[in-house]
Amino acid sequence: MSGNITNGGLAVKWQGGIVFALPNEWFLNSDDEYIYYSNRDDENRLYRKHNVNDKGKLILGKPCSGVVLFSDSLYFVNESDRKVYRCSKDGKNVIACSKSETYEFTVLSDGTVYTNPHAKRLCAYENSVFFADGGNSGNIFALTKVIPRTNETEVFPSVTPSYINVHLGYVYYTDRTQNNKIFRFDPATNTKMSVFGGSAEYLHIIDDWLYFLVDKKWKRLSLLNFGEAQDI
Repeated sequence: MSGNITNGGLAVKWQGGIVFALPNEWFLNSDDEYIYYSNRDDENRLYRKHNVNDKGKLILGKPCSGVVLFSDSLYFVNESDRKVYRCSKDGKNVIACSKSETYEFTVLSDGTVYTNPHAKRLCAYENSVFFADGGNSGNIFALTKVIPRTNETEVFPSVTPSYINVHLGYVYYTDRTQNNKIFRFDPATNTKMSVFGGSAEYLHIIDDWLYFLVDKKWKRLSLLNFGEAQDI
């Protein structure tokens, strides 16, 4: 899920189907009962709704970005002070999770909140975090892998992502130096392959499918056999 949220959270699986964000919504999350989202029309305050086309109900009157549903809690950056908080799914019991300001964060599989002031497009996978380095002089925007528990870091200078998502150990990204074409990168072998030759944005992965926008229209691509991208 964290890979989808760092791409705006514009698509989510819910009740057996795929739901795409309405124009006033982003950072979509879901459980069996609700869709949770930041409402662009209400200063990014936190809402939830029972049905896709419902108006939605305000549950937390704070401007929230990067919303992540993890283990029955909603994590978010409060845009008023740029710190990470969590709350229950009804918007109550707000607890601070970070002391320093940040624009992005991700939640690891053990519930640890990871932040990095130089990271762009933070994406957690198992015990690692991938991101584009926005502050490392000499490696600007290079794909970087960090294991937070040990702080072990690996930089891949040849990979310069605009958007990132991770699936089964592979990093899917749009290359900012190649007109945002989509590539699959294998960190274990340091090799990459092209999977879509058009200019793409907002990479979402749901059930072995890669969803993305091309000229503001959704397409999807099978991650099992690739082939031609399908219009949605």
